[in-house]
Amino acid sequence: MNNSVGEFSNGETINCKSYLPPLEFYYSEYTLSLMLSLIVGCIVWLWTTFVFIQVTRRIKKHTEKNQVMVLIIANTVYLIVVTFNVVALLLPHVAVVCDIVPFLAFCWCILVFFRYLKQSVGGDSVIIALYETKALDAPKVCPCFRFILDRKKQLAAIRFGILQFPIYNSVMASVQLMLFTFDKNLFYDAFYYVLPFVIASIVFYAVSSVSFIKTVAPLYPDNPIFKRFFLLQLVLLITKPQIIVLELVYNLITFECTIAGEPKVYFNMLKQMIILIEVGFVTLVSYKFYTTEQPAREKSGVQNVGFET
Repeated sequence: MNNSVGEFSNGETINCKSYLPPLEFYYSEYTLSLMLSLIVGCIVWLWTTFVFIQVTRRIKKHTEKNQVMVLIIANTVYLIVVTFNVVALLLPHVAVVCDIVPFLAFCWCILVFFRYLKQSVGGDSVIIALYETKALDAPKVCPCFRFILDRKKQLAAIRFGILQFPIYNSVMASVQLMLFTFDKNLFYDAFYYVLPFVIASIVFYAVSSVSFIKTVAPLYPDNPIFKRFFLLQLVLLITKPQIIVLELVYNLITFECTIAGEPKVYFNMLKQMIILIEVGFVTLVSYKFYTTEQPAREKSGVQNVGFET
């Protein structure tokens, strides 16, 4: 601990909330906390890997060939999140990167899954036909879509809300990663300026996706795809809004820097542990869902009067 105190006594200006000690100091001074965190992390990682392997086998066995890869890609998001959480525990200096990359993986995985979701209910042509024949009511989640009188334009607005999510956040993430690489202080200073745009994108996506599900799902009550989509939505809450809230709370708290890097180190450990436990629980629900699902439903496809109209 003396080394850390010395760093403060040298007159150096250190931002207590963003400063992390060198890895040598981190491994030597936080050994017990790090070991306990890694034990939990490794257990969750092994569990998530086991679930991924089991779910992949069931997908290959009980799913049509043209849908296998889509479902496997969608289910990798759990393993990606947990893997980067463990890396963030081992290398706290790249924890920011470990936050951004899983979120981007989710954005693109959810887009792939959304395309599969549309195909599972008949594709764009069937959905548009249902809108044109007024078999689908206007989305009940967001009143903003009701102001669009043309039903095809309502669907187009919902689709745009979902499509903008991975594209917009990929651009924002690229900017954030460049800032973090070249000037970490600028990255932390720009946090509050970038935040409103990220939140706006998430809200637009959430409203659009929920509107689509609430509109289409009642027509296909026996299709399990919507439950899978809901599970993936939980990953969004874990990987972005929750992290934003934790960061905001952390930045509002005043810390006494008695040990170099102590606030940021413990915050990083706590954040990764929360995410690990939550993702472990979501994978448990996913495992139960896939293992108790009736294979016949997956193979037989979706039968609904909507296809006959």
